[in-house]
This record gives sequence, structure tokens and C-alpha cells, in this order.
Amino acid sequence: MDSKKTKKLMIISVVITAAVVIILTAAGFAASNADYRPASWVIRSYKNNVALYCGDELKTIYGEININDLPPDDVRLLESGIAFPTKEEAEKALEDYDG
Repeated sequence: MDSKKTKKLMIISVVITAAVVIILTAAGFAASNADYRPASWVIRSYKNNVALYCGDELKTIYGEININDLPPDDVRLLESGIAFPTKEEAEKALEDYDG
């Protein structure tokens, strides 16, 4: 009888431990993604210039930055877009292009 009780207690403790591990793992993933915000400010090429977008909305065109005057690597980056979490960070990056 003691052996059966011990076996049941071990099985129950293993099941409870597994459940706790699963719950804590799920909570950890949820917590790590809680602060996630997709980058909403993007600088990318617009015609022959550089522009600042918020999401898909065009906010500002920087006419003084001509794409043709930039190195080919920068042009490729701007064609696909460079994302930033804040407007301030995007504007700071634009200062590098505005020589």
C-alpha cells in the first residue's frame, strides 16, 4: 500500500511540476513581448529624395538630400526603408545624410 501511495504522489508531483514549467515558460514569453512595439517611423527613398514616414503615411520629404549623391549601400538601404521606434531617432539618423 505504501508503494502505491508513493507512486501516485510521484506521478502527481511530476504532473504539477510539468504544468508549472509550462505556465512559467508561457508567462516568460508573454512578458518578453509585452513591450514590443513595431517600428513606426521609417526613412526611405521618395522619388530622388529621402522621406520620413509614420507607418505608411508620408510625413516629410527632405528635398535637400538627393539620392543620387549617396553611396550605393545607403541607396539600397533607403529603397527598402530603415525603421526606427521613435521620430527623434529617425530624425537623428537623417542628420547623417544631410551633410
